[in-house]
Amino acid sequence: MKKNFIVLCIALLGLYLSSCKTSKDMVYLNDIQDQEFQAGVPQPFAEYKVKVNDNLYIDVQSLSPEINALFNPAKNTNSTTGGTSQNYGQLSGQYLNGFQVDLGGNVALPVIGKVHVAGLTVNEAQAAIQAKADEYIKDGSVKVKLLSFKITVMGEVKKPGVYYNYNNYMTILEGISMAGGETDYSRIQKVLVVRPTEKGTKTYRLDLSKKKFLTSEAFYLQPNDVVYVEPDKYKNVKLNSPMYTLFLSTISTIVLIINVI
Repeated sequence: MKKNFIVLCIALLGLYLSSCKTSKDMVYLNDIQDQEFQAGVPQPFAEYKVKVNDNLYIDVQSLSPEINALFNPAKNTNSTTGGTSQNYGQLSGQYLNGFQVDLGGNVALPVIGKVHVAGLTVNEAQAAIQAKADEYIKDGSVKVKLLSFKITVMGEVKKPGVYYNYNNYMTILEGISMAGGETDYSRIQKVLVVRPTEKGTKTYRLDLSKKKFLTSEAFYLQPNDVVYVEPDKYKNVKLNSPMYTLFLSTISTIVLIINVI
């Protein structure tokens, strides 16, 4: 029995050691040399094109407060209670006061009416709305921003959830950082990005430990992307290691008692 116990201990120890990560497994871009230069990496991000159901912040301004009130009634109604920050500082406010792109690809604006924006970049949508606004007011200015740039980060990150981005772009590294970074059980060699497109769902599998991922289309995240950081294949072994320790301790105690008897 003692011999069998020793064999069991060796087997369990081997399994545990094989499940341990090396430092190289936990380092991002571990194949990049010091002061290495790669021309054209990462690639320029592709500007996002507005889609149906996107939510836009649209602000039409002129020198006349009265005209501004006509073009921006939602902002005007809360001018005494916080103005823009009151309307757009919370997600509920963004939903209620933003302009949603309808099934025809249009946004319906006060006074101006419908403007087709689907398929345009945010800058192009701003130019299209500016052209329509110029028909009604002189020296007016239009500002357009995308409110519905959200990503979902799941799996082996410290704070999985839905995150909103208010910059022009976001990288995969920034997305994972927003979620608190990876956990001790993450596998950065297996990061899945799921991207909805007009033609269907497109998936990318990235190895963040290698510099090749810098050239991937998924390096720059897009609205509604889902990022899933896969667990290490030995996660169950690591989680159950206290149980293995207790089991070995119990067996060793039994063997000791038998030997004494």
